[in-house]
Amino acid sequence: MQVEEWNVEEVKPYPRNPRKNQSAIKAVANSIEQFGFEQPIVVDRNGVVIVGHTRLAAAKHLNLDKVPVVVAKNLTKEQVNAYRLADKQNKRACGLGHEHAGR
Repeated sequence: MQVEEWNVEEVKPYPRNPRKNQSAIKAVANSIEQFGFEQPIVVDRNGVVIVGHTRLAAAKHLNLDKVPVVVAKNLTKEQVNAYRLADKQNKRACGLGHEHAGR
C-alpha cells in the first residue's frame, strides 16, 4: 500500500454517498488535530472517495491543504462498490458507544 499526499481539492466526494455524517465532522476534525491524520482516505483511479468521506470533510473543516490518500488501483468498479457497501455495513455492525472507547 502506497500512501500519497494529495491536495485536498483533488479528492472528489462520491456523489451518491448515502451517509449523512455532518455531526461526526467536528469529532473527526478534533481527532485529526490531536493525533494527526493516521488513516488515509481511499480513492478510486479517478480520485473519487471509496472510504473516508468524513475524514475528507474534517480536513476541509480544518482548512488542510493536503491529505493522505491511498489509490485503490487494483479494484474493479464492482469491487469499489462492494468495498463502499462493506465499509458502511461494518460501521453499522460495530455500533459501539463512547462507553467502550479506549478498551
